[in-house]
Amino acid sequence: MPCLIILLLCLLAAACGGHSPSSPTAPVVPTPAPTPPPRQVVIVSVDGLRPDALIKSNAPNIQALAARGAYTWEARTIMPSNTLPSHVSMLTGYPPSVHGITWDEYLPGKGRLTVPTLFTAARAAGLHTVMVVGKNKFDYFKDTGAVEIYSVCSGADDDVASQAMALLHTDFNVMFIHFPEVDLTGHSKNWMSQAYLDRVLHADEDVGRVLSAVPGTATVIVTADHGGGGARANNHGTDSAMDMTIPWVVSGPRSLRGYRLTTTVRTTDTAATAAYVLGIALPPDVAGDPVTEAFLPGR
Repeated sequence: MPCLIILLLCLLAAACGGHSPSSPTAPVVPTPAPTPPPRQVVIVSVDGLRPDALIKSNAPNIQALAARGAYTWEARTIMPSNTLPSHVSMLTGYPPSVHGITWDEYLPGKGRLTVPTLFTAARAAGLHTVMVVGKNKFDYFKDTGAVEIYSVCSGADDDVASQAMALLHTDFNVMFIHFPEVDLTGHSKNWMSQAYLDRVLHADEDVGRVLSAVPGTATVIVTADHGGGGARANNHGTDSAMDMTIPWVVSGPRSLRGYRLTTTVRTTDTAATAAYVLGIALPPDVAGDPVTEAFLPGR
């Protein structure tokens, strides 16, 4: 009888987990949080593009970008409304009275670009910078040392698009792309001529090629440095509305869709908006402000 009781007690202890050896428990490995996609901004400038030409030519790619983003056809550039000073303001956030570049050619003996740029801020934050341009006057930006990949094309929009598409597959955070031929045609054939409108359509095709290669997580800003054909049919640079009015379109994961902006957008706001999307800071004294109206609330 005692043997039977002892046997029953042993069986009960085994069933309840008593002193029998237990199986080893695998360690719990926490699931890593997904890596967020890199913040990327692509700024496209169509040199000399008037918003009314964009509408009159029915440029489908830029208009489709506006339909899936936020836009205005009444943004304003700076005086003098010329390519170099306008682009310096666009990519620094400073007006010419501060950045000092009021001429329109690469003349380093006349002065250098000494104010901080969007690319300066990006590099300070450890981000990667690219420029693909159709005029060598942008060499001012190369000279700052803040542009890691700098490419000057032949002056043809097709070449600019092809080079930009190749670089869109690199590890970039901010890329600036400049299409020159709309401006060149305005000078040679006059703004709003049929040749000019045809060139706007051709530039729109190249913008479409670029957009097809832009990562889906990137934010795109399409704009211009100036219009043209105001007081002088084949020129620009004045304070005429035809020279000063530019398009401004932004589209990305957090942008509103098909939203016409009520904010008065200025070309200096482009650098500030790009910095806002990238999560980096420009100097506190820049004139530009991020166009936050274009985006969903929150970060």
